[in-house]
Amino acid sequence: MISRQILFALMLLAPLTHAQIPLPGLNSGVPKAEAELAPVDSDPRSRAETQLAEARRQQEAGQLQEGGTTGVEGLPISDRQRLLDRLVLAYSERLKLLEELENLKKSPPEKARQQVLLAEFSGSPPYSALRVDALRDEYDALRERQQSLASTERALEKLKVGRIDAQRRAGEAVRLAEDKLARASAQEAIDKERLSRELASLRRQLAEAELANIEIGLERIHMEIQASQTLGREIERLLARVLPEQRLDKEELEQQQALLRKELNTLNSEIDRIVAANSRLAAERERLVKIVAKAGSEVPEARRLQLLDARLETGRVVLITLPWLQTMAQVASDAWTQRALALNSPDPASRQAVISALSQIREDLASRRQILDELQQAARVELRERESRLDGATLDAEAKAQASTLLDVLKERVLAYQRVDRSETRMQLQLERWLDDFGFHAKTASRDDWKLGVLQVVQTLKRVWDFEMFAVEDSTLIDGKTVTVTYGVTVGKSIGALILFLLGYWLFSLLSRHLQQLMVRRFGVNEQMASVMRRWAMISLAVALIIFILNLARIPLTVFAFLGGALAIGIGFGTQTIIKNVISGIIILFERKIRVGDIIALGGMTGHVIAVDLRASTVRGFDGVEALVPNSSFLENQVVNWTYSNPRIRREIRIGVAYGSPVREASEIIVGCANEHAQVLKDPAPEVFFEDFGDNALMLLLMFWVELGPQLSARRVDSDLRYAMEKRLAAAGIAIPFPKRDVHLDLSEPLPVRITHAAATPPDSSCRS
Repeated sequence: MISRQILFALMLLAPLTHAQIPLPGLNSGVPKAEAELAPVDSDPRSRAETQLAEARRQQEAGQLQEGGTTGVEGLPISDRQRLLDRLVLAYSERLKLLEELENLKKSPPEKARQQVLLAEFSGSPPYSALRVDALRDEYDALRERQQSLASTERALEKLKVGRIDAQRRAGEAVRLAEDKLARASAQEAIDKERLSRELASLRRQLAEAELANIEIGLERIHMEIQASQTLGREIERLLARVLPEQRLDKEELEQQQALLRKELNTLNSEIDRIVAANSRLAAERERLVKIVAKAGSEVPEARRLQLLDARLETGRVVLITLPWLQTMAQVASDAWTQRALALNSPDPASRQAVISALSQIREDLASRRQILDELQQAARVELRERESRLDGATLDAEAKAQASTLLDVLKERVLAYQRVDRSETRMQLQLERWLDDFGFHAKTASRDDWKLGVLQVVQTLKRVWDFEMFAVEDSTLIDGKTVTVTYGVTVGKSIGALILFLLGYWLFSLLSRHLQQLMVRRFGVNEQMASVMRRWAMISLAVALIIFILNLARIPLTVFAFLGGALAIGIGFGTQTIIKNVISGIIILFERKIRVGDIIALGGMTGHVIAVDLRASTVRGFDGVEALVPNSSFLENQVVNWTYSNPRIRREIRIGVAYGSPVREASEIIVGCANEHAQVLKDPAPEVFFEDFGDNALMLLLMFWVELGPQLSARRVDSDLRYAMEKRLAAAGIAIPFPKRDVHLDLSEPLPVRITHAAATPPDSSCRS
């Protein structure tokens, strides 16, 4: 922490020195400037001694003059004396700071402490756990000291800025006083301005002295920060080396247990003393209550009764905190035992058990921490309210004494809570350290202790597996009585039920697929009907499997009763589209309006239905692209099913023959091509109709029927027929005309003819070559 001298310097420099002070009158000579007081050499200590001697001389001279002399206009000369007193203190403080700085440079304490630490842990491991704890405490104290030094450094830097500004303004005041002195003519004005210049010069000297003290203090702070940082790094390296090698032998454990037993005995004695004191106070209170009841509330006993009530309440608070401290001591004893077991046992399972026990102790302490904070805060609030009332009240001596005593009683409550707070904070710190030593993610744990890591992971997974998400009640009737049994639904039970359901569904899926193939091969069931039966069987088996697994895992169906109410709205809005498609799929499977293998046309897409599932159906287009169509689209839109009741469809091919061609012969040729094609149905037979007299041809229409199926392509049939008709008609000499146009020219008037000559162009170089 900050030394006493630096704190004294900060208190010395705290008041502002550039405030306006009334000018006294004094007929003394002008003091010498600080530059004139500086010695020839540049030694700071010698210069400070010279300045201190001169300031003391002026101080003594001023004290002699102040004995019976007054200044101009009868004003006292205490302002000059006050500045000289502060100047003497500033120079004296500078000498102390310089001496401490020299001593710090010659023999820094951190260096000596570093050597002591290295000597303490220079031996071979294992190292004493108590010595390691002392090293940790020293490291924590060193870190707090570094933070305090950093705060002091920031404060001095801000104070330095203010003193630099004060020095500048003091210099300006000196120059202004010299100008006024030079312009003064009368002797009285000269004496007055001479005094003003002297005061301004003293203020400047004081500002310069305080600034020099701040700079020396900053230099010392910087040295201490650097030394503490060096020592901190050395302690960190030392801790990294000794922490994995610490041991707690039986003698050290017994030593700690003896200290804790001694603390328990002390706490028992305190409890007995407080109980006895409260008994006496309770008896005294009963006597005072009777007196006050007879004489009224204005007697002195009424005030004593109020004070007795406060003391009894404080005793009650102390009797609450002392057992709390006893529990802390017992917990600390158990924790030390667990620590010794973990440090001295190489078994990872034992260390894992210790980790669990220490973690539970830490959680218990954390759970009581909030209660302690609330009680402590309430006691402090009551104390502050009582202090504020006492400060603003006008009381006589007796009432003031009683109020002061009452404040002391309230402070005892705060101290009792603070005692428990310190004990819990220390215990929490120790537990954090020990768990850091033993934990899987600890900074100081052994890197090779992989078994402990595995055990900790297994333990964590086990806690997650056994975590109870919620509990349900199941009522059964036994011997005419209703017995309610509570079941806990854990994470492991839920995951097990889910895995079992997935496994059973997978097995049922394989079995149903095998049965579908068996029905098609052996029993001659239509493939579409077999697929529908398989779908309904899977739905039924899934529902039965869910019920069986819930009963097997002892999860009653009533668990979904409250879930249904909580999730109904969310499921209704979030899954309405899915539910609509699922219901549409069930309707499609039930009505069989759309079946596997049908050729449908929906939304500009035509193709075969290859699968009808619960949510969506799969349609493969004639171009081989598969589309997933939501089942609700089949119910909400117009669907063309080419193979709903009859897979036969009628196809038409138009063909034109030239005018003058034998139409009957052409018709027979076209019908013969259709009859010879294997995929054109004979019933109904293909027919040719003379459709129209076209602009360029006689139009014939071939109408024929085909039966759609997975292996039939209507476009392929049309193409084959066109190939055959073109070949047969050409062989018969019947032409298939193309469009022709006749152009008629009106030659009643001569047509103008104009001949133009193209501009001569230079011959191409390629042609020339």
